[in-house]
Amino acid sequence: TRVRITTTAPTAQYEGTLFTADPTLSLVVINTRAQQQTTQTGDYTVIPFGRIDKFAVLSAPLEAGLASALLPIGPVDHKFLEQRERKRIEELKAEKLHKNQHVSAEGQAIYDALRRVNVPVRWHNTQIIAHEAVIIKEPYDVADCTAAAGKQDVLNRTKKVLEGEKRKLRERQDSQRKTATPTGPRKGG
Repeated sequence: TRVRITTTAPTAQYEGTLFTADPTLSLVVINTRAQQQTTQTGDYTVIPFGRIDKFAVLSAPLEAGLASALLPIGPVDHKFLEQRERKRIEELKAEKLHKNQHVSAEGQAIYDALRRVNVPVRWHNTQIIAHEAVIIKEPYDVADCTAAAGKQDVLNRTKKVLEGEKRKLRERQDSQRKTATPTGPRKGG
């Protein structure tokens, strides 16, 4: 839409294409660049509503302008969407298998930490089964790990990983506790 706006204090006249009229900010923005120069960016003028003295519409917008500017909407692939939905549901169900409602937050954190370092783990009631050979009982310390007689190498490896992950969890909790504790006012500004 081509418009002509005359302003007050200082008196000026602007002619151009209406870019936007924002009632929230009480502003009108027009592109004052000549119509023939469409390859370059515009010269935009921002005019507050309160400074507008006269406003005239020089030409109405073309009806085909907006319709031709919109991209056509393609057909929706229902099979793809259903497949994506099924996949996400399966992922959520698999994720739910790794959450145990009957253990402490620390127990779940240890399980998640072991899983994060690619130790194959699963829950059996409140016990963590690692490598299908090592049983880690509550409170999930290195001393709580047991395995069959022929699985001592897997047991030692699991104990080493568990010890490292518990140390990391303690360090993380200590750092969170330190940042949460106010230290009091600083001296000297």
